[in-house]
Amino acid sequence: MKREFRERECIHQGDGAEGAFYNGVFYLQALQRLPVNAAVQMSSKVSSFFWADAPHILVWLCTDCASELRLTDTPRAMAQSARRQA
Repeated sequence: MKREFRERECIHQGDGAEGAFYNGVFYLQALQRLPVNAAVQMSSKVSSFFWADAPHILVWLCTDCASELRLTDTPRAMAQSARRQA
């Protein structure tokens, strides 16, 4: 059975920044580890989605945004398709 994913991206994708897709659940978990103000600021950089939809979301983050969320240290957070392209 093929899983359908929807994509969201940070505001830097249109600027031609380098980045990768991350699992929506890992993105939300990373947001939850931030202090409240930092989490609100970071989440405003990414197209919104309902938290319940996170398992079906791929979030494209530029290298800087992924680093800010410390997702670059967690290869498991990368989407399978992103790992194949890298």
